[in-house]
Formats: sequence, structure tokens, C-alpha cells
Amino acid sequence: MATFEKGVVVKLKSGGPKMTVVGVGDYGPIGPEDGVQCTWFDEKNKLQSQTFDAAVLELV
Repeated sequence: MATFEKGVVVKLKSGGPKMTVVGVGDYGPIGPEDGVQCTWFDEKNKLQSQTFDAAVLELV
């Protein structure tokens, strides 16, 4: 599994938009060191933010 750091660009392994990592760590139910907080702009140019399990992301 890849190691993610703030500022790197990632995407979901299943596809989707490019996202920027803004935080890594324990984000609740995901578990310690497995949470990756990402931001991206949607198709309407609105800023979105979500925390993902690191296992579902890949580097772009």
C-alpha cells in the first residue's frame, strides 16, 4: 500500500477525480494511520472534502 503525505495527488482505485491530500492520520472509525483526508473540485467547481481509507486510494 502506498504511503500518502500532504500535498500529493491521488484518486480512488475505482476511478473519479484527482484529489489533493490535506491530512493523514486517525479520522474516527477508519482507524489509526489509515485515514486520508482529500479535497477536490466537483464538476460545478465546488470544493469538496472527504476522508477515505488509504486502501482505496492510489497515487496519480
